[in-house]
Amino acid sequence: MKIVFPDSVEKELAQQQEQSQKDSQKTTTAPGAHHGQQIQADGGQKIEELSEAQLKARNAAIQNTTSSLYQPESPLAPEYRSKSSEIEERLKRINQRFAALKMKEESRHAELQRQAWIKYSHLAKPTLSDFKRPITSFFLLASAVYMTAQYSWFALERENHVEQMEHTQSELVDNLNNALLRQQSVIQQYNDSLNSRKWWKFW
Repeated sequence: MKIVFPDSVEKELAQQQEQSQKDSQKTTTAPGAHHGQQIQADGGQKIEELSEAQLKARNAAIQNTTSSLYQPESPLAPEYRSKSSEIEERLKRINQRFAALKMKEESRHAELQRQAWIKYSHLAKPTLSDFKRPITSFFLLASAVYMTAQYSWFALERENHVEQMEHTQSELVDNLNNALLRQQSVIQQYNDSLNSRKWWKFW
């Protein structure tokens, strides 16, 4: 997997390489030169004529940590750092950059969610048109229930009316039959009375 470094990290690494090249091209002592004779990066020579006593004094002053000529060399300088430390530093910077980008993306995502929630909350406010469909469905259901109940009531009432009419009819038939029987008995009695003779007529 190829790691793509950010531009800032690549620029900083390039600057470190240039600095290390400049440090390596600094003045070095020529192979056949005398004490105090130095060579510059452009190939020119800068001769410092110092006696042996002066050289010893300067070396002693340099070795003395209290001297102004003493410059301690840091083990963390670019020329003393290992490749692993450079890689760790790169990874650290990359992780920092990724963490910053992650925080930026999270804040952006949170802002988008907030805007979407605000928009949805405005759209979610109830209006009169939102109640048209449920109200219509309720009235249709209520009408269907009412019509079913009304039809059932009419059917039951018709059956009850038919039963009452049949009962009334049976009562009228019974009364009529009883009246006919009474009439027949009366007629029979009258006929019997007409046909009967008095007992003294036999004498």
